[in-house]
Amino acid sequence: MSSSRPYPPGTTVNDRYELTGKVGTDGSVYRAHDRNLDKHVAIKFLDPKNGRAQPWDEAQRLEHLRSRFLLDVINADVVLNSDIRFIVTPIHVQGDLESEARPNGLASHDVVRYMQQVASGIDRIHGAGMVHRDIKPANVLLDSDNVVVSDLEFCEILDADGRATRNGSYCTVAPETAADGGDCSVLSDVYSLGATAFYLFSGEYPVDHRLPRSEQQRLIICGCIRQLRVVAPHTSRAVATVIRKAMHLDPALRFQSAESFANALIQAARGSRNWRRVEHADHIHCLEGAATKTRGTVTVCAVRSTNKIEVSARLRSGRRMSGITDVVTTDRDLAKVLQRLVNAVN
Repeated sequence: MSSSRPYPPGTTVNDRYELTGKVGTDGSVYRAHDRNLDKHVAIKFLDPKNGRAQPWDEAQRLEHLRSRFLLDVINADVVLNSDIRFIVTPIHVQGDLESEARPNGLASHDVVRYMQQVASGIDRIHGAGMVHRDIKPANVLLDSDNVVVSDLEFCEILDADGRATRNGSYCTVAPETAADGGDCSVLSDVYSLGATAFYLFSGEYPVDHRLPRSEQQRLIICGCIRQLRVVAPHTSRAVATVIRKAMHLDPALRFQSAESFANALIQAARGSRNWRRVEHADHIHCLEGAATKTRGTVTVCAVRSTNKIEVSARLRSGRRMSGITDVVTTDRDLAKVLQRLVNAVN
């Protein structure tokens, strides 16, 4: 038995776990039915490396770091007559935040709430003298109205200088980690939290993940990342400033803890409408601001007309908003116009 090849549905592990399908398109995680407990779970297989069984590090860290916002461990065992170890965790059928936020991002208030929970879990890891080293939307799982951080196998204990060996994914990795010979720290985790929030607000990563990996690495290292308010014009200037600080090229100028980042994000978002991007037929960019106690739902839409773009703000009834006029603009200035209209109706 080897987890390097997919197991078909119906495969049974240790006469207890019946595999029902794979979770995701890569990796070695499967959905399974636990016959003993009559419940559905997730199983992650750990193939031997260099002829030796993998350590129990991930399972032990999950057990010792139990938190409301970190993935629980139900069981850890060895496949009979093999060197393959496996970890059993709860199954999160709702998926992960990368899929949930694709392609337009999430409602801004949801982003802030989720990031507060992610930061709480990461702060628990940091408090234990470790770093996660691969914080990204795909490693945050939906759990009803909450989220939990997964993939703790990448956690590593910090050395006396507060450093850990290099690891991460280009979509959210810090510049000092992306560089050849780089390393990880609490502050590189803070950067990854900021990059994760960037994606959740916009549905896009700070550096376009469709670029060649070498080009992504170059842009990350030089700090040449996108501006959040360009790809997600509905985010406020205060929120964008918090994200930018979390992702500062100089680690010393970032928030110094996951908790301080989350607190700043909460404060920056306070008082703003709950904005989200929506799609309307034949429109090129549309935003919806949820109703508040005193104001109704509003939509801001951009529509292309021959060689110009018309941007308007309307109430749900279709009526114009008092004091807000339509704007004619160009592709180059569209983001700024959307920002101004969002500010005007906030």
